Amino acid sequence: MEKYLINEIKKMEGSLIGLGITNEKIKDEIQKNKNIVTCYLLDEKSKRLKGKKFSILNKGKTINIKKIKSVFKKKRIDNIICDYELIKPFLKTFVRDSVYINKNKLYVYGNKDNYDELVNKYKRYTDDIQIIDKKDKIIIVINNSKSTNNKIKDIGYWWNDTFSSMADILTSILVN
Repeated sequence: MEKYLINEIKKMEGSLIGLGITNEKIKDEIQKNKNIVTCYLLDEKSKRLKGKKFSILNKGKTINIKKIKSVFKKKRIDNIICDYELIKPFLKTFVRDSVYINKNKLYVYGNKDNYDELVNKYKRYTDDIQIIDKKDKIIIVINNSKSTNNKIKDIGYWWNDTFSSMADILTSILVN
């Protein structure tokens, strides 16, 4: 997984957002790449904020992950690399916002547990999704170059996700 991401970082140009990148080799490769003009490496500010706020490394500015759309404008970011475990609690808003701000590729990496929910949410916007299976990790590459947002559809998707999560909670309560 690490080698694949390093090879992809070597090919990147323009702007990059990294959410929750903890691997030092990947961070070093981002620093070495001269074609990456602007890079925002977002990391969790503190554990007591329960992961909602992220700070830009070496800048001190904090960003609420639910409001990432207002910080980075429409189709301004070329590439996004993020950890699935970090964005999992915020999938309802992150999928919509990442399609809004990203104009090239989105890389999501993580363990091989339940990634079907993420793929299904991105299939609403684009069909160009690759799943790269490495030993114990998985990388999902989503090409957002032809995907577009629609406010009415986004509201419908949000309500659909809300009702399905409420149904899941209600089902788990009734089963227990």
